[in-house]
Amino acid sequence: MIIQDFRDLIIRPTLAVLGMGGRAAEELLLGTALVESGLKHLKQVRGPALGLYQCEPATYADILAYVRARPGLLARLRPLIAGAELPDVSQIIWNLQYATAICRLHYWRIPAPIPEDMAGQAAYWKRHYNTVHGRGTVEKYLECARPLNESLT
Repeated sequence: MIIQDFRDLIIRPTLAVLGMGGRAAEELLLGTALVESGLKHLKQVRGPALGLYQCEPATYADILAYVRARPGLLARLRPLIAGAELPDVSQIIWNLQYATAICRLHYWRIPAPIPEDMAGQAAYWKRHYNTVHGRGTVEKYLECARPLNESLT
């Protein structure tokens, strides 16, 4: 998948619908997808995580509980859902806008602002997405996200 297309056709329009956009958010979501799945894998190899952002079912359930408790937020998410109800986790595999929205909502719950620089975003991803329990590293994020510096303007 071409990184610029993913940003322009999936991430940016999704963030516009949610009203949660900006350059730092776009870059963080791109970096997250690159390090988590390489924009290739829809299911974690030897694990439960799903979609290009590799969201685990338990994390997805937690985000849905957060959204259900906030009707205004649910109203912003609803246009990105295929169907009338909040979907099961399988929709984050094939509905790229919905998967992007779920990833953004994961980060949205964090009070700390998204850093503007890639090194800061790598540390932010490690702390808040991959967590101390995950096998990912800041160095791996920076390696995987390097194409962002080369392909985005």
